[in-house]
Amino acid sequence: MHERNHELLDVKIKQYLLPAIMMKLALQLGNVVDTMLVGNLLGTDAMSAVSLSIPVLSLIQIPGFFLGNGGAIAAGILLGRRQKKEAREVFSTTLIITVFCGILFFISSFFATKPLAHLLSHGGSLEADVASYVFVCLAGAPILGLGLLLSSYFAGDSHPQLASAYFIIANAVNLFFDYIFLKYTPLGVTGAALSTMVGFAVALIVLILYIRSPKRMLAFTKPHLTLEMMKSIGKTGMPYLTYLLASMFKMLLMNSIVLKLLGETGMAVYTVCNNTALILMMFIGGVMGVMPNIAGILYGEKDFYGIHVLYKKIISYGLILTGILMAVVFVFTPGFTLLFGVNDQALKEIMVAVLRVYVFSMPFNMWNYFGMQYYGSVEKPALSTLITTLENGVFLIPVAFAGIIVGQRTGGSGYMGLAAAFVISESLTALVSFIYRKVKYPGGSVLLIPDKNPGICLDFTIRADKEEVPSVPRELRAFCSKNSVDSSRANLIAVCAEEMVMNIVAYGGEKSKWIDICLTVNDKAEEPHDGGAEEAGASENAGETAAEDREELMLRLRDNGVPFDPTTYEFDDQDFDIHGIELAMKTAKSISYIRAIDLNNTTVTV
Repeated sequence: MHERNHELLDVKIKQYLLPAIMMKLALQLGNVVDTMLVGNLLGTDAMSAVSLSIPVLSLIQIPGFFLGNGGAIAAGILLGRRQKKEAREVFSTTLIITVFCGILFFISSFFATKPLAHLLSHGGSLEADVASYVFVCLAGAPILGLGLLLSSYFAGDSHPQLASAYFIIANAVNLFFDYIFLKYTPLGVTGAALSTMVGFAVALIVLILYIRSPKRMLAFTKPHLTLEMMKSIGKTGMPYLTYLLASMFKMLLMNSIVLKLLGETGMAVYTVCNNTALILMMFIGGVMGVMPNIAGILYGEKDFYGIHVLYKKIISYGLILTGILMAVVFVFTPGFTLLFGVNDQALKEIMVAVLRVYVFSMPFNMWNYFGMQYYGSVEKPALSTLITTLENGVFLIPVAFAGIIVGQRTGGSGYMGLAAAFVISESLTALVSFIYRKVKYPGGSVLLIPDKNPGICLDFTIRADKEEVPSVPRELRAFCSKNSVDSSRANLIAVCAEEMVMNIVAYGGEKSKWIDICLTVNDKAEEPHDGGAEEAGASENAGETAAEDREELMLRLRDNGVPFDPTTYEFDDQDFDIHGIELAMKTAKSISYIRAIDLNNTTVTV
């Protein structure tokens, strides 16, 4: 008896892991180095002005980030269920809405800039620099929104490398023009914002590679906005929308608290500490960013075994990386302050003390970030949204305010109260979300999914080797016999499987090493599992027996060979001869195909 292994998923996790980390590195590093350059070339006041403007930058990211992540996960689940048409409609609809919102932000830049700058700076000396930065951000919103949306779909549609390439190009161009504008022109803070938008505009060149890719499943089609679609996108995207909104309000309120209680010097301390936190989250966030791209597809296919494998790998990587980063920050903390142009010794000592307290929030932060990414991918948005809300607003803001006040009234500066607030808010978020999960889903595991794939199921793996092909029909017939499936159906599915697997072995290419095979016996009297049976096609012929009408055999094949869609195959004796595909198509009730997480996924139903 063959056993299902996780070789294919291990390859995919590793394939997605580096691009996810590189994408997060590029995105966050661009923001951090941007702040460093402003601090070193324009001074700490200009650096604080950029930090005060971040809420507006978060605001214009909402359409692309919310619709991109929500739409990509929703489309991934639909692809997992073989609903390619509906997935393309989700892609097209979110694209149009994002562009429309970007145009509205662009128009608002001509009349909303000054009121926003006054609000963000509290009418202080930084208002002019804040206004310059905010104007460029609003004007460049269409470019930024489009890029964020498409990068989410790149990663979810078998192109994680393009997603990371987009952010790498964007931030490389951004940093190049940052140095040019800040060093050699009088643009000042305006130059910092302008270089960011130029970078995101140039990076859209990767869209050409996506359009030309044979692996792409999503394409622009006639939008078809429905209430059901918006509910689906809203359900999967709500944690991301909450994250951005909570982050935006957190920045607004934290900036106000720090300015009022600690002054502009305190704002410089908070800016450096906040950017150091971003550096740490580049790596942890990159690892956890793998979850939605893979988990959504697996969840759509009801491959719970695969999700468990994914969870164990990602958490292991996250814990190891967190431990390494904690040690590095604790030992080399003084070096972080020098990166931002901080030369005042007293200020430097405060920053070092705050960062060394902050580091103890990292394990809780890693776990909370996992929860936000994972639960939204398996249609548990309430739990994901709760984690985001608690982490970014409910706990941090009041705890930070209280910590600073208590610190100052007990004879201190208040900075250690600010540092402790990060640790307390992250740990409380982890605790409350744990309690909520136990109450809401009593008896449920941490992943809130079954331990194994549903139904009467045979799940195994073979090598992509012609010597292993004969074992496939033998295993399927034995399984059918054990579960009282009539011999005629057992023979049909065995023949289909043998022909399809032989085709994968013969034409899959050098990269094709493993084939996952799953046979499920579905009782047609029951409701289909979350749309997983919609590809079954028309109902059985009236002449079939009642016993046959109750059962439907569904064979799922997954391999990492070259892209090949058997549903579009036409016999061509001038190219190659795959009579097995023709035989399978004539024998089966239906065959469906998607290319998801850069794997061929074929379903055969009899």
